[in-house]
Amino acid sequence: MAVGSAVHIASSVTMGISIAVLVFEGLVYNAVFLGRVLPALGKSALVIPFGLVFNVVWILAVWSYLQAHWTDPGFVPMRWHEFVKQVGDDLLVVPAQPAWQPGMATYCRKCELPRPERAKHCKICDTCVLRMDHHCPWINNCVGFNNHKFFLLLGTYSGFAGGIAV
Repeated sequence: MAVGSAVHIASSVTMGISIAVLVFEGLVYNAVFLGRVLPALGKSALVIPFGLVFNVVWILAVWSYLQAHWTDPGFVPMRWHEFVKQVGDDLLVVPAQPAWQPGMATYCRKCELPRPERAKHCKICDTCVLRMDHHCPWINNCVGFNNHKFFLLLGTYSGFAGGIAV
Protein backbone atom coordinates (compact mmCIF):
# COMPACT_ATOMS: atom_id res chain seq x y z
CA MET A 1 0.00 0.00 0.00
CA ALA A 2 1.37 3.40 -0.94
CA VAL A 3 1.90 6.03 1.72
CA GLY A 4 -0.49 8.44 -0.03
CA SER A 5 -3.37 5.97 -0.03
CA ALA A 6 -2.70 5.09 3.64
CA VAL A 7 -2.97 8.78 4.51
CA HIS A 8 -6.23 9.10 2.57
CA ILE A 9 -7.63 6.03 4.37
CA ALA A 10 -6.59 7.46 7.75
CA SER A 11 -8.19 10.82 6.87
CA SER A 12 -11.40 9.06 5.84
CA VAL A 13 -11.44 7.12 9.12
CA THR A 14 -10.95 10.27 11.23
CA MET A 15 -13.63 12.02 9.20
CA GLY A 16 -15.98 9.09 9.84
CA ILE A 17 -15.24 9.30 13.56
CA SER A 18 -16.00 13.02 13.68
CA ILE A 19 -19.29 12.51 11.81
CA ALA A 20 -20.18 9.67 14.18
CA VAL A 21 -19.49 11.89 17.21
CA LEU A 22 -21.70 14.68 15.83
CA VAL A 23 -24.54 12.26 15.07
CA PHE A 24 -24.14 10.51 18.44
CA GLU A 25 -24.30 13.84 20.27
CA GLY A 26 -27.53 14.77 18.52
CA LEU A 27 -29.18 11.39 19.01
CA VAL A 28 -28.24 11.05 22.68
CA TYR A 29 -29.36 14.57 23.57
CA ASN A 30 -32.68 14.19 21.78
CA ALA A 31 -33.47 10.59 22.72
CA VAL A 32 -32.05 10.39 26.24
CA PHE A 33 -32.09 13.87 27.73
CA LEU A 34 -35.16 15.31 26.02
CA GLY A 35 -37.03 12.00 25.67
CA ARG A 36 -36.34 10.40 29.04
CA VAL A 37 -34.49 12.55 31.60
CA LEU A 38 -36.56 15.74 31.51
CA PRO A 39 -39.93 13.89 31.52
CA ALA A 40 -38.74 11.67 34.39
CA LEU A 41 -37.87 14.78 36.40
CA GLY A 42 -41.33 16.22 35.75
CA LYS A 43 -39.99 19.00 33.53
CA SER A 44 -41.75 18.12 30.29
CA ALA A 45 -42.46 21.80 29.65
CA LEU A 46 -38.72 22.34 29.06
CA VAL A 47 -38.43 19.67 26.34
CA ILE A 48 -39.53 21.94 23.46
CA PRO A 49 -37.41 25.03 24.33
CA PHE A 50 -34.32 22.93 25.16
CA GLY A 51 -34.85 20.84 22.04
CA LEU A 52 -35.25 23.91 19.86
CA VAL A 53 -32.13 25.66 21.15
CA PHE A 54 -29.92 22.56 21.02
CA ASN A 55 -31.10 21.37 17.62
CA VAL A 56 -30.70 24.78 15.95
CA VAL A 57 -27.10 25.02 17.18
CA TRP A 58 -26.44 21.34 16.37
CA ILE A 59 -27.79 21.73 12.82
CA LEU A 60 -25.58 24.81 12.35
CA ALA A 61 -22.58 22.73 13.52
CA VAL A 62 -23.41 19.93 11.06
CA TRP A 63 -23.93 22.49 8.26
CA SER A 64 -20.57 24.12 9.05
CA TYR A 65 -18.90 20.71 9.05
CA LEU A 66 -20.28 19.85 5.65
CA GLN A 67 -19.36 23.26 4.23
CA ALA A 68 -15.80 23.01 5.59
CA HIS A 69 -15.48 19.56 4.02
CA TRP A 70 -17.10 20.28 0.64
CA THR A 71 -15.81 23.81 -0.01
CA ASP A 72 -12.71 24.18 -2.14
CA PRO A 73 -10.09 25.41 0.35
CA GLY A 74 -8.63 27.79 -2.21
CA PHE A 75 -6.47 25.84 -4.61
CA VAL A 76 -4.31 28.13 -6.74
CA PRO A 77 -6.65 29.19 -9.58
CA MET A 78 -5.99 28.81 -13.31
CA ARG A 79 -6.01 32.64 -13.56
CA TRP A 80 -2.77 32.63 -11.55
CA HIS A 81 -1.14 30.07 -13.84
CA GLU A 82 -2.24 32.08 -16.90
CA PHE A 83 -0.87 35.25 -15.30
CA VAL A 84 2.48 33.52 -14.64
CA LYS A 85 2.69 32.41 -18.30
CA GLN A 86 1.74 35.90 -19.53
CA VAL A 87 4.27 37.72 -17.35
CA GLY A 88 7.00 35.15 -17.92
CA ASP A 89 10.42 36.02 -16.52
CA ASP A 90 9.27 39.50 -15.42
CA LEU A 91 7.60 37.93 -12.36
CA LEU A 92 9.89 38.20 -9.35
CA VAL A 93 9.91 34.77 -7.68
CA VAL A 94 11.78 34.43 -4.38
CA PRO A 95 12.71 31.27 -2.47
CA ALA A 96 10.13 30.24 0.14
CA GLN A 97 11.02 31.02 3.75
CA PRO A 98 9.20 30.28 7.03
CA ALA A 99 8.60 34.02 7.51
CA TRP A 100 5.84 36.00 5.80
CA GLN A 101 7.03 37.53 2.53
CA PRO A 102 4.50 40.27 1.68
CA GLY A 103 3.84 40.79 -2.01
CA MET A 104 6.29 38.10 -3.09
CA ALA A 105 5.57 35.11 -5.27
CA THR A 106 7.43 32.01 -4.11
CA TYR A 107 8.47 28.87 -5.94
CA CYS A 108 6.87 25.55 -4.99
CA ARG A 109 9.42 22.75 -5.27
CA LYS A 110 6.69 20.07 -5.35
CA CYS A 111 4.51 21.63 -8.08
CA GLU A 112 7.55 23.20 -9.75
CA LEU A 113 5.53 26.38 -10.34
CA PRO A 114 5.46 29.89 -8.88
CA ARG A 115 2.71 30.34 -6.32
CA PRO A 116 1.06 33.50 -4.97
CA GLU A 117 1.83 35.15 -1.68
CA ARG A 118 0.89 33.09 1.41
CA ALA A 119 0.12 29.94 -0.60
CA LYS A 120 1.52 26.70 0.79
CA HIS A 121 1.81 23.17 -0.60
CA CYS A 122 -0.30 20.49 1.09
CA LYS A 123 1.45 17.14 1.21
CA ILE A 124 -1.83 15.25 1.52
CA CYS A 125 -3.80 17.02 -1.24
CA ASP A 126 -0.58 17.35 -3.28
CA THR A 127 -1.40 20.86 -4.45
CA CYS A 128 -0.82 24.47 -3.39
CA VAL A 129 -3.55 26.15 -1.35
CA LEU A 130 -4.11 29.89 -0.95
CA ARG A 131 -3.65 31.12 2.64
CA MET A 132 -3.34 27.53 3.82
CA ASP A 133 -3.68 27.00 7.55
CA HIS A 134 -3.41 23.22 7.78
CA HIS A 135 -4.81 19.96 6.43
CA CYS A 136 -7.47 18.86 8.88
CA PRO A 137 -8.05 15.10 9.04
CA TRP A 138 -11.37 15.65 10.85
CA ILE A 139 -12.92 17.37 7.84
CA ASN A 140 -10.62 15.55 5.37
CA ASN A 141 -9.77 18.82 3.64
CA CYS A 142 -7.28 21.65 3.81
CA VAL A 143 -8.28 24.73 5.76
CA GLY A 144 -7.54 27.64 3.48
CA PHE A 145 -8.79 30.91 2.02
CA ASN A 146 -12.27 29.69 0.95
CA ASN A 147 -13.28 27.47 3.88
CA HIS A 148 -11.54 29.03 6.88
CA LYS A 149 -14.80 30.72 7.96
CA PHE A 150 -16.70 27.42 7.93
CA PHE A 151 -13.93 25.73 9.93
CA LEU A 152 -14.11 28.42 12.62
CA LEU A 153 -17.91 28.25 12.65
CA LEU A 154 -17.69 24.47 13.07
CA GLY A 155 -15.58 24.89 16.21
CA THR A 156 -17.85 27.61 17.56
CA TYR A 157 -21.15 25.82 16.94
CA SER A 158 -19.78 22.48 18.15
CA GLY A 159 -18.59 24.15 21.34
CA PHE A 160 -21.99 25.77 21.85
CA ALA A 161 -23.81 22.48 21.19
CA GLY A 162 -21.54 20.68 23.66
CA GLY A 163 -22.04 23.43 26.23
CA ILE A 164 -25.80 23.34 25.82
CA ALA A 165 -25.81 19.55 26.12
CA VAL A 166 -23.88 19.67 29.39
